[in-house]
Amino acid sequence: MTNREHDLAEGDFIYQRVADELRQGISGEEWGPGDRLPTRAQLAERFDVSPATINEALKRLRGEGLIVTRQGSGTFVRGGPHGDGRAASQGARAGEGAGGPGGPWAVMAEGVKPVKLGPYLAEAFEASEVTLDVFSMTTETLAKRVSDLKDRFIQENIPPPRSIKARLMLPDCDSPMLTIPRRVDGEDDPRVRQRLKSILQSHATMFQEALFELQRCDPAPEVDVEVRVVPCSPQMKLYILNRSLALQGFYVVDVGSIPLPPGREEVRIYDAYGTGATLFPYRVAATAKTAGSGQRDIVQECQAFFDSYWNHQATRVDL
Repeated sequence: MTNREHDLAEGDFIYQRVADELRQGISGEEWGPGDRLPTRAQLAERFDVSPATINEALKRLRGEGLIVTRQGSGTFVRGGPHGDGRAASQGARAGEGAGGPGGPWAVMAEGVKPVKLGPYLAEAFEASEVTLDVFSMTTETLAKRVSDLKDRFIQENIPPPRSIKARLMLPDCDSPMLTIPRRVDGEDDPRVRQRLKSILQSHATMFQEALFELQRCDPAPEVDVEVRVVPCSPQMKLYILNRSLALQGFYVVDVGSIPLPPGREEVRIYDAYGTGATLFPYRVAATAKTAGSGQRDIVQECQAFFDSYWNHQATRVDL
């Protein structure tokens, strides 16, 4: 066991930390589609871990469809001349996974690279008990990724988690206090807010139905979904998976034109765009020594932020 591995508390998943950093390198600019990863020996030296830990991390990434190993050639990022282009998140169920109004609130850390939601969501669903806390504008990305997971569980006859509990926190589209979306001329137009309401209801319903469809599996999981709304527009999307992994992504505000009833009147609005946006991951299992400063603290702050709004600002609604 190396010094760094020895320093980690018992129960921390060292290979997950290595997989996180490799995943970030693939999602970022370090390795593109078709690029060859360093050898196992080079990776073991880079991360100061054992070769067995590197093997576990690479196994995780292969299961997610991010890399492919060619005998005698090495390990490559999928999507290039050495990969078959298969989509990510094709891994099999393997274990317990990741463990157990409108002011700026984002917390960031130096050296944390952006990633995508899919692989982390697939990892979270490997736990026997899954919790999802989400603060989002429409839940569009989440609904699509969960629907994909549902299809894989059902089609491949994979046992689902024993229980899934989700809390969705969304903007209250009946509140004139929403800053996004809003007409460029500053007028509060209920039609703009009604348009957002239709969009978020559609995606939140898709998310909820995908989870309840998992009850077709054997054994059927316990599923609990609660939706609450707050009178503010989120400046970032926030996913907290199994209370141990926080993912944050910025919403980008831009100007666009939309047709509104009656007569499809063209109205210029400020809107937020975040579908498919890259996210910044923070994991409880990481220590200050292995992941910069305070990832555990960041996850805890994200959870405290979510819980405070959920308990004191949010109002329960039915879809």
